[in-house]
Amino acid sequence: MARQTLSSILLTSQNYVSDAETSSKTALSDTQTFLKKEINNGMRLIFNRLRMHEIQRVQTASTVADQQFYHKPPDFGTLQVATLTVGGIAYPLEIVDSYNQWNILNETTFTGASIPQFIFVRRDDFGIWPIPANSSDTITLTYNLLQKDLINIDYTDGTVSTTQNDATVTGSGTTFTAGMVGRWFKADSDGEWYRITSFTNSTSIELESVFEGTAVSGDTYIIGESPEIPTELHELLPHFAAAKFYAGPRRDATKAQEQLNYFYTSDFFNTSRRMNNAAGGLLYAVARYAAGGRSNSRLVRKLRSPVSRYDERFRTTLS
Repeated sequence: MARQTLSSILLTSQNYVSDAETSSKTALSDTQTFLKKEINNGMRLIFNRLRMHEIQRVQTASTVADQQFYHKPPDFGTLQVATLTVGGIAYPLEIVDSYNQWNILNETTFTGASIPQFIFVRRDDFGIWPIPANSSDTITLTYNLLQKDLINIDYTDGTVSTTQNDATVTGSGTTFTAGMVGRWFKADSDGEWYRITSFTNSTSIELESVFEGTAVSGDTYIIGESPEIPTELHELLPHFAAAKFYAGPRRDATKAQEQLNYFYTSDFFNTSRRMNNAAGGLLYAVARYAAGGRSNSRLVRKLRSPVSRYDERFRTTLS
């Protein structure tokens, strides 16, 4: 399925609820605001139900000598995997979920350098134990990200030119902005989507990967916000928004139920919410990704002792 942007999802949502009362541009203004909000709610619902590797992000940070806690990235949801790279070796950090265990670890005193072994996530930051002794070692976090709301409609002013195997997009009559970093770009004659990774000036941006298609010149294009969920699920979002619209402002429970049925099962008349009864929709996607992909559940290893004083990663003896 093709990637969709907020503008295309919103247009489809409006088409689903359009009638004599909402067909004019003026009347659609309040409806549009409502639908935008529910599109974002539907996106977060899908996010929370899937939690698979395609919506995870990897971020790095550098240690500071004798500093234990570090701020989390702003889009940090839940931690999946963490490593600390020291001397070219990426050491895995075991996730501590218990404040009690974390306190026990920090009661252990020692002198000398050591390789950190544990990571503890709090509301706004995360801690590493033992406390890093060096600066500039690399912390790598793999986490389920928090999708920010989609708020910006597509930008299409001017034309663009690209070169094959080059990441630069050059605009003519454009007003690119730094706020476009992270959005998606598509040259209309090419049809492939690329994430924007940096802003140079109002007529030049850089893509996350090189433009692989045939070079374009003076082409129309789209820069838009797109949900960070699998593209095959983008088409479900208008149905969720339409269901909420019919349940709320329109007070039509029958149509609301039909749209919600389609969101969950891809069948307007399937009221079951059992995954084995769904041939499509969100329920089918949850079952498919759970069965065929990488698991997001952590194996919690119960330690009889939180740390061994003879762990080979320690270069001194614990006391």
